[in-house]
Amino acid sequence: MTIKNKEPSTYPFHLDQIGSRDDIEAVGLLDSLSSALDVGFHVLKTLMVFLLVVFLFSNIFWVPEGYVAVQSRFGKIIGKNTASICPPGGPYLAFPFPVDHIVRIPTTIQKISLYNAFWSEKEMNEPAIDDRPKTDDLRPGIHGSLVTADKNIVQGIWVIHYKLNVGNQAATNGSPVCDFTCNVGSMQHAGDIIRRIAQAAIVRVVSQTNVADFVAGQIDNHQIKKIINNHLKQLRTGLTISSVSANQYTVPKALEPDFEAVTQAESQKALDIEKASRHRASTLNELAGNKWQTLLEAVNRHEKASRNFDQTEDKAAFEAATKIFMEETNGGSIKQILDEARSEKTAAIQQARSSATRFNKLLPSFEKNAGILENQLVKDTLREIWSDISVDALYIPKGQKLFLDLGQPDLLSR
Repeated sequence: MTIKNKEPSTYPFHLDQIGSRDDIEAVGLLDSLSSALDVGFHVLKTLMVFLLVVFLFSNIFWVPEGYVAVQSRFGKIIGKNTASICPPGGPYLAFPFPVDHIVRIPTTIQKISLYNAFWSEKEMNEPAIDDRPKTDDLRPGIHGSLVTADKNIVQGIWVIHYKLNVGNQAATNGSPVCDFTCNVGSMQHAGDIIRRIAQAAIVRVVSQTNVADFVAGQIDNHQIKKIINNHLKQLRTGLTISSVSANQYTVPKALEPDFEAVTQAESQKALDIEKASRHRASTLNELAGNKWQTLLEAVNRHEKASRNFDQTEDKAAFEAATKIFMEETNGGSIKQILDEARSEKTAAIQQARSSATRFNKLLPSFEKNAGILENQLVKDTLREIWSDISVDALYIPKGQKLFLDLGQPDLLSR
């Protein structure tokens, strides 16, 4: 019996040695096994080639918007300067980990809140001012407080915004991204670094601020930002602070009554000053008229020139004040007093002139007969006195006596 299409070298025995049915079945079994092994090897080779291709191209990556990426190979950043930055887009080709490592860094503004560093409430969520605990033994460093320049305890919550320093001149060499990748590594580590630096900067700035300025919100947040940026630059983190703001600032609850009393005193002081200013303006306007400010300046100039013995300036200031006093449009009680003084001056001058004229007329008569003139003058004087409406005349009947009570005898003897 012979088997066609089979080479004799394929089997470990010769065909002429096959003489039974069992031998024929054994040959068929070996043939099937050989075919199955060939197919398995082909499938395994194809699978290995496919897995190799998948492995080589498994680390193709994309960079989403708002991110940049840095590719490192065996721990060393690929490329230099801007060539090391993978901007948003893709695809980018890389070898699988651990050959290549991709670090995606957000370029958007990040935010951290320092609400549990300088606040007496130690909760993970941001507390409200009314929820602060009231304790009588607040100590800085333990109850989350700050000490001002005048040794007062205050509390505050700060919000800090930061980002990767890409942009302007820094983006032309790619060093901020490389510095961030080498020295920081992730935004979580960046937040921890900025939190610690910000706490030190806030303590430094608040220690140079008075409590009145702190409570009024006059906190130098720009200086805090400058200090943080200087430290980040020295550490070569590739980060920058965009803004620092005090979200909440107040004094501890245990000290609120004292500060409230001070605030009320300051408010009362301001009200008293305002009231005094209004009274001063009203008084000066009543006395010197509507130009009292100009008049007051002229008076001050006059006094200053007098102290400095500056006769020229003294004369000019005096003339300016006099001009204001003499203006018809200016009012005030001083103007009224001056008008009355001018009227009295005019009346006194006229009376003196009238008396002089009368004296000159009576002088010749006195030289001729002094007795007659003297008698006439007495009569004229009595007539003038009795004709005055302020004089009361009392006539005594003839033959009666008049007694006047002039007071106690001891007073009369003095």
